[in-house]
Amino acid sequence: MHMHYVTVAQVLDLELFQASRPQLISQPGPEAKKELVRWMHILETVRPEGLLPGGEFILTTATFLDRAAISQKDGVAAASQFLDAIEETGAVAVAAEVLQGREHIVKVLREAAQHRRFPVYVLPKRIRFVELTQFVHESIAAARLEEVETDRRIHEAFTRLSMGSAGTERIVAEATALLGCTVMWESVEGQTEAAVVAEHQVVAGEEVLGRLITTGTGQAEEPLVRTVLERAAQAVSISVLARRSQQELRRSTASSLFYQLRRATDLSDQEVLWRLAETFGEPAPGSVRWLPLVFRIWGEPPGEELRNRWSGVLLDVLEQVGDVQKLPVFAARSEIGVVDVLLPLQGLTSIGALMEAIRTRFNARLRGRGNLVGGLGPEVSSAKEAAEKLVNAAQIAQAAQAYVTATGDRQVYFAAKDLGLHGLLATLQDNEQLVAFVATELDGLWTSTTTQQAFQHQLQFVDAVVTSTSKAALARSLHLSRPALYARIKRLEKQLGYSLEDNPEQRTATHLALMAYRMNSDAMYSLLQQRAG
Repeated sequence: MHMHYVTVAQVLDLELFQASRPQLISQPGPEAKKELVRWMHILETVRPEGLLPGGEFILTTATFLDRAAISQKDGVAAASQFLDAIEETGAVAVAAEVLQGREHIVKVLREAAQHRRFPVYVLPKRIRFVELTQFVHESIAAARLEEVETDRRIHEAFTRLSMGSAGTERIVAEATALLGCTVMWESVEGQTEAAVVAEHQVVAGEEVLGRLITTGTGQAEEPLVRTVLERAAQAVSISVLARRSQQELRRSTASSLFYQLRRATDLSDQEVLWRLAETFGEPAPGSVRWLPLVFRIWGEPPGEELRNRWSGVLLDVLEQVGDVQKLPVFAARSEIGVVDVLLPLQGLTSIGALMEAIRTRFNARLRGRGNLVGGLGPEVSSAKEAAEKLVNAAQIAQAAQAYVTATGDRQVYFAAKDLGLHGLLATLQDNEQLVAFVATELDGLWTSTTTQQAFQHQLQFVDAVVTSTSKAALARSLHLSRPALYARIKRLEKQLGYSLEDNPEQRTATHLALMAYRMNSDAMYSLLQQRAG
């Protein structure tokens, strides 16, 4: 299938045009001959404003220059005025028939056109204007008719595929057949660095799904390639949305099943496996260990609709990673921005590599707009027990999100042992009682310093004191003598208003306040200032 257009080069190559011995008198750019000719116009006026909508190939005898060209200066001015007007209207070329005896017209046209960037020709031999325009107009009309017919065939082809719920592979095959060259589909995470001749993004809503590309166009013209890729991209997008509709029905069923399993169901271990296999269309795993896993998703701009859509992206990613690693992944939404996973550990060599693969694909799909962290529950012996442990994994994931947000840690997943007290403090960092506790413990130190920098410096010394197990080692690390260290500790205790030596409970409280403060130091310092005010 081809779409033919009439270009400046095609007009110039016509035998009828070449018979007039055309002479180029301007300096057109390299792309000038590729310009489309929308019409051929015979013009015999020095002021063509309002007569030309653009894209015309102008034919003229330039008789309107005869009087002005008696004077070389006036002739050049009149020719320049004419060519300026032609250029401003968007005409693509000018050919002036100037026969023997009118050499003074050729001279003024040459001077006026010599630096112009669109084609200007002088024709020293007579040309049959009417025959040339009739032939070009018939060619243009035929090209327009073919364009409409081609567009209709393309529209019908992809509409038929969309109505028949064709998959991406079938749509790409149709595009390849229409263009006579290979069209390829690349998902966002699977894009290559191959030299691409043409491409069109495939978008569903605000989400970029991938692109359709060609690495060569064969005999197909650029407008045809553009049209086919655009229509094919629309069909792929419809196909994806239809498939997602079916997915959402299945995923809704999966969410209902997970809701039941999290609440200590009466189903036996084997019945749980059967229900999972039936819901997800996966074979029931044999005797394997299971891992409960909960992902939390957040990002900017906030909003339930956006996080729900991102949850769907994560479910897509989990299916893709499972397919690649030949690992059944049973996953379902539990709430907005939260995805529960039951992961059979058959054949899984590295949980870290699996989680990194999930994050990489997720970030590629969302182009880095969303944040993702996972909470791991304890490894157990059955899917039923793993489902019941999802509640624990959800608590870990919530603490992990708070910890990652507060510290900027880029770790993709956490177990309970990874978070400990830091995770608890991150989760409670906005709690009024915790803020009050920090303010009370550190108030004396805060009032004895004048700047945040000085306060932070003192906190570093507090941290060194409460975490040290040896005064001698602490003195060496601070490059102080032991008497100097003892004196500095006494000054610190005076600022704090309590002893760090005689009261282990107070020492622990100070350490806890320091850890809580560092979860979000700027916000905590502002709160201390507000309390003082």
